[in-house]
Amino acid sequence: MKKGLLLFFLLFIGTFALQAQKQETLRSTARNKGGFGGLYFVFSRANGDAGGGAGINGAFIRNDWFFGGFLQAESFDQRRINNSNYSPGLFTTGPWIGYAYPSYKLVHLYTSLKIGFGGAVLTRQDNDPFDNDDFSTGVIAIMPEIGAEVNALPWLRIAATLGYRSVGNVTSLPGYGPRDFNSPTFAISLRAGAFGYK
Repeated sequence: MKKGLLLFFLLFIGTFALQAQKQETLRSTARNKGGFGGLYFVFSRANGDAGGGAGINGAFIRNDWFFGGFLQAESFDQRRINNSNYSPGLFTTGPWIGYAYPSYKLVHLYTSLKIGFGGAVLTRQDNDPFDNDDFSTGVIAIMPEIGAEVNALPWLRIAATLGYRSVGNVTSLPGYGPRDFNSPTFAISLRAGAFGYK
């Protein structure tokens, strides 16, 4: 795990020197700095159970780097705990940094790192919000990812990435240990905005 994170950070640093050039897209050739908003879908596991969710993000662009924030929610297969059915969930928000190289190419490297703060929850499936039988705990998550991105249009980019979610501070959640929310991830991302090319 530590070696994987170290390799990811070295990749970030090693690809820092680049210049803005003409952007290649599926429909046109389009010159870098701007901002965007996005939507993404993520698939992962928690304690062996499949799950997934979605998130929104936004960032400003400086050369091929981008800096912003994200909000993400995931849910996982129902679990039976203490003779009751519960739906597990994970919610995080925080800063986000990423790098696309060379971003003017039709297909290029896409990598990012999210640092999330939020909670893991177990919601009992009895539709009674006032019976006080739900569980929750605060969490911290580190989520690196790497993949490929396509410049579909001058204002739209689509990426597919593989990553890893490392979640810490999981306590007081029945049926879950401190590492049970750690998981490989797969995500599809859409970014729409002004990418600074003309």
